[in-house]
Amino acid sequence: MINVGFLLGYPVDFKHICMVYPPKVKDVVTNQNYNIYSRLLTFSQEEIEDEYVKAQLDLKELLSPFEYILNNAYNNPQFKHLLEQAFFLFTHEPIMILFEQKQIVIGDIKEVKSVNELRILKEEDYFEFQNLIREAIGGKMIPPPNPNEDPRVKAIKAKARYRDYLKAKQGKGLNLKTTLSSICCMGFGLNPLNIGELSYAAIPALIATYQEKEKYELDVDSLLAGADAKKVKPKYWIRNLDE
Repeated sequence: MINVGFLLGYPVDFKHICMVYPPKVKDVVTNQNYNIYSRLLTFSQEEIEDEYVKAQLDLKELLSPFEYILNNAYNNPQFKHLLEQAFFLFTHEPIMILFEQKQIVIGDIKEVKSVNELRILKEEDYFEFQNLIREAIGGKMIPPPNPNEDPRVKAIKAKARYRDYLKAKQGKGLNLKTTLSSICCMGFGLNPLNIGELSYAAIPALIATYQEKEKYELDVDSLLAGADAKKVKPKYWIRNLDE
């Protein structure tokens, strides 16, 4: 279920470490690196496993998502810059990476008067932070990885995911232009002049609710036209869709 704050475009507090800001539609449209930034901060354990399998690396040496971004930032200045920009997009604050301590300091360190005031993102908090970012962009939260899973099972699952990825790549989904145009025609009061202010996270929620509303109205119309009541059972559309 999407956080109501993100639905309305408001920032949400993450453990008093930082605020997470949901991007607006205009932020996504005008920022050419948006997809890179969002992917950097939501890169999952399974996706890292997939990379290891494709590169034929030993899964016993698998890095966690937090270790993955720190390791790449340490070895690649361009990656480090992109990571800093990604954090700024979603937290509206600069970061400082402490590589030896394996920590990320959120906020301008010049404004900190004592060590106790430091707001630090650590490995143990990063999975929850990632899930909050996923919510902020309208994505789905994922369950935590199983640290005790057999590497052989991991490899089999990774190969299966790669096959699924290739199949999905052949399909065609709606592009952003079509999605936004469709929302403008749904009677929400949104149009090309104001849809840029809409929270990007609200898009899937609005579409899902509208589809439920359409299905309910179609089922009711079908019953009124003489459809079999045993086969057509309208489900009222105002409900929690993810329950």
